[in-house]
Amino acid sequence: MPDVRTTLEYLARLPLYETEKPYLYLPGKDEGLDPNVTKLDNLEYERHSGILVKDVRQHPELNFDDCGFEFQEYPSRYQQFATAADTDRYRAETEQILKKRFNAERVMVYDIRLRKNDSFHRSEFDVYDPLLIEGPAKGAHNDVTFHSAPNIVKRHLPKADWSTYLQPGYRIRILNTWRPLNKVLEDRPLAFCDSRTVDADDLMPTDRILPDRVGEVYYLQYNPNQQW
Repeated sequence: MPDVRTTLEYLARLPLYETEKPYLYLPGKDEGLDPNVTKLDNLEYERHSGILVKDVRQHPELNFDDCGFEFQEYPSRYQQFATAADTDRYRAETEQILKKRFNAERVMVYDIRLRKNDSFHRSEFDVYDPLLIEGPAKGAHNDVTFHSAPNIVKRHLPKADWSTYLQPGYRIRILNTWRPLNKVLEDRPLAFCDSRTVDADDLMPTDRILPDRVGEVYYLQYNPNQQW
C-alpha cells in the first residue's frame, strides 16, 4: 500500500468534556442492557479528511523507541484461533519474539484480541471470552494511560514478583503487537500516529468501564501537526 490520503476519526473537542469525563461502558453479556435504549458512552467523534498516511514499509528508520511503533517481519506458526489452546500457543510465541527484540528479562502477554471488519450485536459481546472476535476499534486512541499503566501491571504481575520488578532498576513497558491474518489487508488497515507529533493536550483520558473494574484509555483529538 503506497502513501494515501484518507479520513480519520477523532474524539471531538466538546465543552462537555470540560465538566464531564469521557466514558465508555462495556457491559457483560448477561446484564441485559440494550445499547439502543441505555446510553453506554458520552463519546462524540469528528471526521477529518485529507490526512496523509505514509507507508511504514518505506521508512525502515522508524523504530519503537523514537516514534512508538515499528514494522517487523516475524512469520507465525499459528494462524487459526478456534480454541483457548490456540491463543495460548500464540501467546507463548509472541512472548519469545518480544523477549528477543527488547532483550527483556521477562515478558507477559496478558490479553489477546481478534478483530474482524464486521458488525456485532451487543448480546454477542462477552469481554471475558478469550476467543471473542471484535469489530474495528472506533476513533484514534491509545490503550494505556499514565494512570492506568501501574494498575495493569499490578493486576497481571504476580504479587510474588512485585518485590523484584517494581523496584528501582527495572523498566516496565506495555506495548501492543498487531498481525494481519489476511495476506493482503486493504479494508480498515492499521494506522499509527508518530508519538513525536502528539501533543499531550491532544490526549483525552477516558474511562473504560467493565463489569468488574474501571480502566482508562486515551482518545486522540485532532491536531494538524500529527503525522501518520
